[in-house]
Amino acid sequence: MLIPEWLAAEIAAGRTDLQQLLESTPFDRAAVRTVAGSGDFQIVDGHVRFASVPSPGTWFPQREPTLLTSWSMPLEVTEELLADAPVPVPLAVGSLVQVYRHGHRSFSSRLGPQGLVMDDAEIRLGSIARFLRDLGVGVGDTVHLHFNTNGRFDVSL
Repeated sequence: MLIPEWLAAEIAAGRTDLQQLLESTPFDRAAVRTVAGSGDFQIVDGHVRFASVPSPGTWFPQREPTLLTSWSMPLEVTEELLADAPVPVPLAVGSLVQVYRHGHRSFSSRLGPQGLVMDDAEIRLGSIARFLRDLGVGVGDTVHLHFNTNGRFDVSL
């Protein structure tokens, strides 16, 4: 029997108090606590329970209408961004706009082409300093990066 199976059996039997579970477990206590607080389980007010199942709309981008054509990401402006630094973006963006490992994509924008590149470990957007200057923003301000599957990109307040 594995820890998740043991926890599920204990919950089904009505034994949910975390401290009592830790005292009676045949497994390493630290491992039980880790499993109880992650994955299929969660700890609420000292009791272990099954984690709620996310709605299907959050599982697959194709089932979430707002992710079909565009995606927006808030970003806090830093000195590095104002000085032409590339912008790391979540891997999910690459999937949505079809940029694959060792690939790149050029987006059209109101200020000219904008590149997105993926290497072995991350996705980086080329410098957005020209957008930041155009918007007149400074360090600490929040802007939004907008990616569209039709190849458009923009930065807005």
